[in-house]
Amino acid sequence: MENKRNTEQKRVILSALMNADHPTASELYEIIRRNNPHLSRATVFRVLGQFADDGTVRRLNLTGSDTRFDARTAPHAHCHCDVCGKIFDVFEGPFAPVLQISDVEGFRVSSAQIEFTGVCPECQTKLN
Repeated sequence: MENKRNTEQKRVILSALMNADHPTASELYEIIRRNNPHLSRATVFRVLGQFADDGTVRRLNLTGSDTRFDARTAPHAHCHCDVCGKIFDVFEGPFAPVLQISDVEGFRVSSAQIEFTGVCPECQTKLN
């Protein structure tokens, strides 16, 4: 039987994720343990997995990166900088309608992931 209780631990993990920038589970654990040393690594990993499975957060499998998590669940794409590794949310653009598609030739779409890779403006400035 699945446990759907809204525990203090879950609230701490979700709050930390909402204030982080597409962290891996390990990165999020390091952020959380600064103020909550009692919260175990296993709990953070397990709860993140539960959140991703039930749609509370998005699990991101980006090129050249460990699995990352995103608290923003509205349809959007991501830009991933090849130089610094930063990940940016993209909600607008000509591809945005693609993220809203729910049916393609009879195939019921449950999710879509669009990733743009390249060099962010900050790194472009440093490289020039």
